[in-house]
Parts: sequence; C-alpha cells; structure tokens
Amino acid sequence: MKENLKINGFNGEVVINELDMDVLEFARKISMLSIDTPLANKFDAEHGQKRNRWWSCQREHLTVWCLHYPKEGVKGFLHKPNNSAADMYNRFGRPETLLWLIEAIMKNYNDDFDLKGLIKEIKEVNNARSACAKIREKMPFKKIKKLLLN
Repeated sequence: MKENLKINGFNGEVVINELDMDVLEFARKISMLSIDTPLANKFDAEHGQKRNRWWSCQREHLTVWCLHYPKEGVKGFLHKPNNSAADMYNRFGRPETLLWLIEAIMKNYNDDFDLKGLIKEIKEVNNARSACAKIREKMPFKKIKKLLLN
C-alpha cells in the first residue's frame, strides 16, 4: 500500500505520494541546480524556443513555471491550479528545458543514462510536445524526483 504524505500546499492541504512532490518544493530544489549544462545549452541554442523568451536560462524558465503552477498559470498558459510536480513535469512542453533539468541533475551521478543519444533522437522530432514525450519516456518523473532528492 502506498503511504501518502499530507502537506500544507499553497492552496491548502494536498496529498502527495512517494511518486510525487509539491511543485513549490520542486521549484526550490531546481533553483539551486547548475546552469552549466553544455549539452542542453547547445540543444537550446540550435533547437530551442526563439520567440517570446523572457528567461535568461532554462533554470529560470522552469523555476518560474513551477512557481505559477499552484495558481491559474500565466497568460496564454492557463490551467487548473495544481500542486503536483509530477503533473507539471508531465505537461511541460519545452524539450530544451527538460534536457537542462536532466543534465543538471545528472552532473552529480555516475549513471548510464545516455543524454547524448536522447538529444540525437529528439533532434529528429519536429514537434516539441512529441520530443518532450520521448524525453519523459526515457526519464520519467519518478527518476527525476529520486535523483533530485538524493
């Protein structure tokens, strides 16, 4: 049986299980990660979002996105308020940001995860959502959370 943790979330009490975490806690943790991610930065420069970039780095992009997640989102990206970091990760639509997150987390681990191979695979995908799905297939939130909390 899965045990749930009750925490006080931004919008009141929420239940987060061992497969998830509060999105604001996730934001706090990722805000401390390195922006020195050469593979993700190269992908971002070549294939990342070109217009309407308000962020200076992908860490800022994802952290601010997380901070808005418990509310209704931001103009053009409205959603039902949600405290789930797993839900946010599984709905996020920019592959360059997910690649930054993976590379930043993996810097501290000797893992056999093939980031270069994944980048090569998603370069062939023309749709950002499809590329993100492929990334999540290889690096599900469960593993992101495990690496982030260790």
